[in-house]
Amino acid sequence: MENNNLEKRNLILAVVFSAVLLFLFDAMFPSDARNAKVAPQPVVPATANTAPATAPAPAKDATAVATAPVSVESAAEENRRVAINAPSVHGSLRLKGARFDNLMLTKYRETLDENSPHISLLSPVGTAYPFFAEFGWVSTDGLALPNAETPWRTDGAELTAEQPLTLTWDNGAGLRFIRQISVDADYMFTVSDRIENYGAKAVTLFNYGLIGRTNVPESQRGAVLEGMVGYLDGSLKEFAYPKMDKEGQASFKTTGGWAGITDKYWMAVLAFDQSAPNVTVKFSEQDTMAGKHYQADYLMPPTVVEAGQAVQTTNRLFAGAKELRLIDSYEKDMGIKRFDLTVDFGWYYFLTKPFFFILSWFYSILGNMGLAILLFAFLLRLAMYPIANRSFENMAKMKDLQPKIEQLRDKCGDDKMRFNQEMMMLYQRERINPAAGCLPMLIQIPVFFSLYKVLYISLELRQAPFYGWIRDLSAPDPSSVFTLFGLLDWSVPSVIDIGVWPVLMGVTMWLQQLMNPKPADKTQATIIGMMPVMMTFLLGHLASGLVIYWTWSNLLSIAQQYALKLKGKKRKKA
Repeated sequence: MENNNLEKRNLILAVVFSAVLLFLFDAMFPSDARNAKVAPQPVVPATANTAPATAPAPAKDATAVATAPVSVESAAEENRRVAINAPSVHGSLRLKGARFDNLMLTKYRETLDENSPHISLLSPVGTAYPFFAEFGWVSTDGLALPNAETPWRTDGAELTAEQPLTLTWDNGAGLRFIRQISVDADYMFTVSDRIENYGAKAVTLFNYGLIGRTNVPESQRGAVLEGMVGYLDGSLKEFAYPKMDKEGQASFKTTGGWAGITDKYWMAVLAFDQSAPNVTVKFSEQDTMAGKHYQADYLMPPTVVEAGQAVQTTNRLFAGAKELRLIDSYEKDMGIKRFDLTVDFGWYYFLTKPFFFILSWFYSILGNMGLAILLFAFLLRLAMYPIANRSFENMAKMKDLQPKIEQLRDKCGDDKMRFNQEMMMLYQRERINPAAGCLPMLIQIPVFFSLYKVLYISLELRQAPFYGWIRDLSAPDPSSVFTLFGLLDWSVPSVIDIGVWPVLMGVTMWLQQLMNPKPADKTQATIIGMMPVMMTFLLGHLASGLVIYWTWSNLLSIAQQYALKLKGKKRKKA
């Protein structure tokens, strides 16, 4: 009687734990999660000509009382601009401050609708989410230098991949600044500054670059870095927005590298002179009256311009989509150290990046990313066949021992210690390793998370369709079982709002369990029996491509186990 009560209590605890786990998952990853904690209001960060002991900071007008945000088009009309027309980007450069603050990615749209707006990456001050980049100079000598308010002059009508743009500004006191801006066919801007000193004495200047962002739009759901990122002093530095809110700022000294602000699929990153020593890089967050302002900036070592001489510096701005092959080419051709780390491949980088290239190769052959995933799972299962086969043989032997284990249970009664000892002795006599069945699962864990990363963060997989209702393999299954696929009009709690593919995955997990031996402990058996239901709801909100992979992998495992079972029966008959 006491034993039965204990088992009931354990079962109740297991059910309660499962329910809590489901609701915690939904609470930790809500579908409408946001990184920003303040209302989206405009701010006007600009660089002040302060002492270069620290990196550039937002100007005083950054704290001005904000007005209602306007559209990108309206904000862009307020200042003199030069159009940017390149194959992959379109927008304009603000001549006041030579600021990059209006940029759209012409190869990508916000939704699957072909008439959907293009992705807007950089936005001017005055919009809901200002996001911009600028370059300039500071000095300790009180010199008049170009800053965010400088009205640059240009004779060019637009910036294209074939036609660079030249800007000029003279401080009227012996210094002339000539800035040439070029853009390639993709997303890399090159900014070359020539400083001519026609004065009577040498001057010392400090070159800087910054990327500023005010407030943060809606975040994507899942484990991916969005915030400040950089490869500095030989290692990757990551500061998600919540972490940046907590720490306020972080400063580094580096030789070579890059720094910027990243989203899931897009980013704006500064790549400074890779050979310059002791470059100061700072990530910062500042609470202003207008909202939260995030900034990534660098400050170069001093540059001395002798009287009658000229110096030139070259820095780069990447503002665009995180296309891995393109990023790898920049790393190789431009010597940008570990530029591929801008793509958040996570802990299993050594697996995730190869998986990405394998899937991309399969996709180029099959023409459908879903089919590429299925082929990938099949080949992975084939590669793991020897290990899985040994595991299945072991589990088959364990299943054959179930009658003997039940006899032991009856023999030992409530003496669990004796029962466990007798059962382990039985396994030794029969040469069975009860832990062998866990080996394929242990191998699957890093594979699962690596594939999850690939499907979730790889831009190349964004909005990739499968068949039927699956139009985006990087998004959850849009069908809803509990509304009968839209026939019932009621609001389903997000924790149980799942589609067809998650249900199919749960069914295949259940079928797979039926082919495995049950644990000797009844409570363990009950908990394991609940796993298909739990995993259905937990994984049902992840990328549909991942759920399809898991379902297909389960089916392959079932087929393998069934084939092994038939093989065993033939062996016994022989």
